[in-house]
Amino acid sequence: MKAQTIIVATLMAGLGLGSLTTYAPDTLRVTSVAAKQPADRPVIGEVPGKGQARRISNPGSYGLGGDIAGSVYAIVSGHLVRLDKKSGRIISILRPVPR
Repeated sequence: MKAQTIIVATLMAGLGLGSLTTYAPDTLRVTSVAAKQPADRPVIGEVPGKGQARRISNPGSYGLGGDIAGSVYAIVSGHLVRLDKKSGRIISILRPVPR
């Protein structure tokens, strides 16, 4: 058992894994890179203003299935969203549109 421990420790040290301390990323740096400004993202429950929503006529070109009853797919602020057909409210935000 001691020999196995020594071998594993030697291999870890050789790979640069000798320290068992966990890596804690700088949270400020991570959030500033990962988060977009709230104004840049659509908000569930809001109705996009005129000219802000572009309805998708061919959902398959974005990897989506057919429209779900009572809703339509659209692009709002660079995101694929699902809108309520009657009210125009954003039901769900699917993902950012690929560039």
